[in-house]
Amino acid sequence: MFEIGFWEMVMVGVVALIVVGPERLPGLARTAGLWIGKARRMFAEVKADVDRELHLEEIKQSLRQSADLNPLQEVADQVKAIQKDLQAEFDDPGPPPGWQPDQINAPPPPGWIPPDSVPVPTTLSLQKPEIVPPPVAVSAPPEPAFAAPLPSAPIETPCPTPITNNPSSAI
Repeated sequence: MFEIGFWEMVMVGVVALIVVGPERLPGLARTAGLWIGKARRMFAEVKADVDRELHLEEIKQSLRQSADLNPLQEVADQVKAIQKDLQAEFDDPGPPPGWQPDQINAPPPPGWIPPDSVPVPTTLSLQKPEIVPPPVAVSAPPEPAFAAPLPSAPIETPCPTPITNNPSSAI
């Protein structure tokens, strides 16, 4: 910004020492430092404000560009509406059985009774069921379905003691 070199600073220091004097020079340097600090803070605030304004301008420009994409949103909404219509068409069960194209109202299906015409019992009575004895079978006991036919010849077993409950191995 300012092109102040070393020799220019030395010249300002010598003039300040001659004009102000050696006893008030430290106070003057402190005051000058405070003013320079305030100036730097003020410049930093102005710079931050300008940056914020530029950022807001960028946001506004992006919003304008997204507003240009609004027709795409409208097309997406139309596609969703068509999808809902198609889904409603598939969910519609269609005309009742026996319906004719020239009929305005279809007749009810055979055996249909309106829900409000069915009498609803107001009291409920519980009865103990009647116990019926099972029928007695007089015939021979049935043969189990899983029983295998008995072999005609006795089976020799490696066991030294005979098995007594098997009729084919009785001695």
